[in-house]
Amino acid sequence: MPKPPSTEDALASIHAIRQAPEKFDLKRDLAPFLRHKSNHAVAAAAATTEKLEAGALAPDLVQAFEKLMRDPAKLDQGCKAITAIVQALIQLEDPAAKVYFAGLRHVQMEGSFGPPVDAAAPLRGLCARGLARMGHPDALLECVTLLADREIAARTGAIRAIADAGRPEGVLLLRLKTLLGDQEIDVTGECFAALFSLDPAGSVEFVAKFLNSGVDGIGEQAALALGESHLAAAFDVLRAAWERGGAAERRRTLLVAIAMLRIDEALEFLLSRLADESGPVAADALAGLAFYARDEAVLARVEEIIRYRGDGALEAVFAREFARA
Repeated sequence: MPKPPSTEDALASIHAIRQAPEKFDLKRDLAPFLRHKSNHAVAAAAATTEKLEAGALAPDLVQAFEKLMRDPAKLDQGCKAITAIVQALIQLEDPAAKVYFAGLRHVQMEGSFGPPVDAAAPLRGLCARGLARMGHPDALLECVTLLADREIAARTGAIRAIADAGRPEGVLLLRLKTLLGDQEIDVTGECFAALFSLDPAGSVEFVAKFLNSGVDGIGEQAALALGESHLAAAFDVLRAAWERGGAAERRRTLLVAIAMLRIDEALEFLLSRLADESGPVAADALAGLAFYARDEAVLARVEEIIRYRGDGALEAVFAREFARA
């Protein structure tokens, strides 16, 4: 029996397959690496299976997952391989419910420089998305439990899974989670984004209510979610919030969110602020207009306004912000 390749040789072979798949028989040449003793090699093989859309290897992915889960703390530190396997199965649209349910219930505490960390938290969130995308009838039930998970990555995955499921009752779950709040503002931000995914028009008014939240960061998350929605109705509430005034940082965020809408009304509003407002406000509008830096027509209008104003500070902001875009 030939000696199994070292981890280094395995990774080199997997890379070669990834770069020129037409030269290989994937079932013969790639699948064996899903059984390699190194979890790094297995993870690389799974990622390559995903990239090459090698659906024929789905049974091999499932077998590799089951093998690693016999003793995951020993065989797959960091959950690198099993997470890569699940990611590949999801992208291949394989209805591997048994895998997803096993991953949902997996907790893997590992040592760190501080307290032990749960390496399986992202896996749990990913498995929820796997169930949702395959349309499993229990997907939302599993998400309810995961929304109360102690790990941020798991809760975030549950929120994304609810959006992936595309079911109207998901809106109710997300609204409730948003109203109850979360100790991490990024999780609430995920709720806002998921709501716009499931119910765009119906979520504008709901999310807008959080623009004036007393919780640090929530107003910013709400503004950015409204901006990412690209909805005309979102422009109306963002403009109204900006016109009500408030702290300079808050108004700056609102202008950025307005820019993110990328609609004509938002563009004209920002150009008007650049032309007519005082230095700091005009500078904030200019920073928002950097979203349009590759639009030659917009760039010409911005440069014309800056030349007309003859403000050295604005010229410096223009040079900085538009160079980044």
